[in-house]
Amino acid sequence: MEYDRNRDYFIDPDLGLIKVKRAARARIHINFRTNGDIVLVAGLRSPEGIMRRHIELNRGYILANIKVRYGDHHYHNGDKIGRHHTLTVRSGARAITKIDERVATVTIPPNMGSAEMNQYIHSAVAKTLRREASRYLPKRLLFFADKFGYRYERVRLTFAKSRWGSCSASGTISLNIALMTLPDKLCDYVLLHELAHTKQMNHSSDFWRQLESTLPDARKLNDELRDYSPYI
Repeated sequence: MEYDRNRDYFIDPDLGLIKVKRAARARIHINFRTNGDIVLVAGLRSPEGIMRRHIELNRGYILANIKVRYGDHHYHNGDKIGRHHTLTVRSGARAITKIDERVATVTIPPNMGSAEMNQYIHSAVAKTLRREASRYLPKRLLFFADKFGYRYERVRLTFAKSRWGSCSASGTISLNIALMTLPDKLCDYVLLHELAHTKQMNHSSDFWRQLESTLPDARKLNDELRDYSPYI
C-alpha cells in the first residue's frame, strides 16, 4: 500500500484509492461516500503509520463494503449509464472523468491497478447518475405533486443499496440516484409511492388506497420492482 504525502491519499492493490480527509479532533474512521469514494477521516496531525495501521486493521470491513456496494457489477467500454449516457473508457497519461450531455468518458493511466480502476469507473458512474438524477427527479416529483395535490418540504438525492426512496415525517423526500437505471413506469411508481407517504406514513390499507387513487396498478408495479436492486 502506497501513500502520497502531497495529495494525502493511499493506493492499495485490493482496496483501490483511499482519500484522507483531515479534521480537527477527528476520531480516525472510514467513510464510504455515495459517489463511490473511500475516505479515511483522520486528525490534522495523524501520522502515516497510524492511518496505515487503521486501514490494515479494517481491511476486511472495507473489502466487504466494496463488495456490497459494487457486487459483481463491472462496467465496460460502451455500456449504457442511466437514461442518456454511454460509458467510454480509454487510456491516457492521468485519470480524468469528463461527463457531457451523452457520454461519460473515463481516462485510465497505465499504472492504475484493476481494483483502483474498477473503483474509479464506479465513481464516474455515480457522478453521471447523480447528474442525470438532479436534472430529472426533482422536476418529475414536482410534476406529480402538482398534478395530484401533494406537498413536501424538499428533495434529497442519495444512494442506498437497500431502498429506492424514503419520506421523513418532516416532509423530506429522499430519492436514490439509481432510479435513473429503472424503466420509466417503475421510476414513476417510486416517486408516487413516496408522495403518498406525505399523507400516510405507513404501509397500511389507507396508504395503498391513497397510492392507488393516483396509480391504480400500484401493487403490480410494487411486485415488479422487487426484481430490481439499486446499484452503481
